[in-house]
Amino acid sequence: MKKAIDIVTVVLGALLIMYTPGGFASEPAATDKDYPLTRVTDRIYVIYGPFDLPNKTNHGFRNNPVIVLTSTGVVVFDAGGSAWAGEMVTRKIKSITEDPVVAVFNSHAHGDHWLGNEGIKKVYPDAVIYGHPVMKDRVTGSEDDFWLTQIEQLTEGAAGGKRVIAPDRTVNDRDVIEIGDTLFRVYHTGPAHTDSDIMIEIVGQNALFTGDVIRNGLLGIMEADASFAGNIAAIDVIAGKRFNYYIPGHGRVGDVGIALNYRTYLDTLLSTVRELYARQLADYEMKPMAMDAVSAYSNWAGFDIRVGPHISRAYLEVEMEEF
Repeated sequence: MKKAIDIVTVVLGALLIMYTPGGFASEPAATDKDYPLTRVTDRIYVIYGPFDLPNKTNHGFRNNPVIVLTSTGVVVFDAGGSAWAGEMVTRKIKSITEDPVVAVFNSHAHGDHWLGNEGIKKVYPDAVIYGHPVMKDRVTGSEDDFWLTQIEQLTEGAAGGKRVIAPDRTVNDRDVIEIGDTLFRVYHTGPAHTDSDIMIEIVGQNALFTGDVIRNGLLGIMEADASFAGNIAAIDVIAGKRFNYYIPGHGRVGDVGIALNYRTYLDTLLSTVRELYARQLADYEMKPMAMDAVSAYSNWAGFDIRVGPHISRAYLEVEMEEF
């Protein structure tokens, strides 16, 4: 069974090319033009990415870049999924401040969140990029230009990428980075959406950027380095903080309710798989019952294509618990 599940994981990249989920009506449509800024607080802005997968029209942009204003410059979380996206973020920044970008935080190793580093560095070469050590190792090592090649192929060259820009510095759980008059507290609770996730609290703003540890309205891949149990545990940590603003990697900003809602999806699916595993069902036999258990999320973009791989991944996780 493990070999079959690993094969499912390997082909997830191919599924990205084959399937483009529809977004919610509230999500911005893919466009050749810049995407609008949304103000969260007087110092925090977000650019909502579309739910479409990388394509020629959206130039590879689909995540939520976040802009934070400090006394010494601008800090960006997750600059976007392409060089074009990173440069688009700089244009939006220039519409609200003349201050330069001084720092960028990359939430995890998936390229749709950090390939925009190239665009940021093109305009602001002195910006310091932060990421988890595992994320940096992946970008500079085993995955090297994998994401860059994929995005350029999917967008037919419209992403504009020429080189991989990895983090300059690494951060880990409870690190606090002081930039101007603002403190940024890092959370890394272990494998969750990936094994390289960081979440960043903007201290004094009662806000937390979660990356893909929380998703709102869009299901995504849970690869071999992910953990359903770990993702649930991460949400328990940050939900207990009761921030006013939880800024997800995809989807709209909300209060703790969006964190708990995604937790419910993860926990329901994992608990259902665990129960059906105890009844000695194979993962493919579980699928109808597991899909029914999480049917409240059937209107989330990507539901039909993601739930099957999620069940397989959860099955492997439960199987590993037995050893």
